[in-house]
Amino acid sequence: MKKNDSLKSIIVLVGICIVIGAAMAGINMITADRIAAVQAEKEAKALETVLPENEGFEKLEDIPELPESVVAVYRDKDGEGIAMLLSASGYDASNPISIAVGFNNDGAITKCYVISCTGETSGIGTKVKGEGFLSSFDGKSDMDGIDTISGATISSTAFLEAVEDAFGVIATINVNTNGEAEK
Repeated sequence: MKKNDSLKSIIVLVGICIVIGAAMAGINMITADRIAAVQAEKEAKALETVLPENEGFEKLEDIPELPESVVAVYRDKDGEGIAMLLSASGYDASNPISIAVGFNNDGAITKCYVISCTGETSGIGTKVKGEGFLSSFDGKSDMDGIDTISGATISSTAFLEAVEDAFGVIATINVNTNGEAEK
């Protein structure tokens, strides 16, 4: 192979990479807004599921030192409780489990809901979205009596740790009778 042929091959490959990279960037620009809108819809549905019969949610921005697993904290506008969006690094840490958990004014869990667990092994790690596991959290004020799922230890342990972090955040929030969160 001649030196000139090698240079031509490199130039062609670099050109192909530039064209493909530009196409991917363009597709990302076109779809980014739609992807964000779909994610926002999923999160709104999750908040509604964990704290039904609400008047909407207000994001609490002033909570100091949130654990890494707590993505966002919301207060129900009619003072019925707190909802959190959590991220649990299970089997595939690059694609974490997205969780919503609701708390009543007494600090007990109203409901847990799995928004997404696409990085988990189907039929094994995805057991965390099963009703049997999720319902074990209902009414709990602490983690006593909630166990990992046999065969899905990594995923369920990550889930439990994220909910434990949520309990820690709830402990730092004092919800008064007006439903206003205070430190």
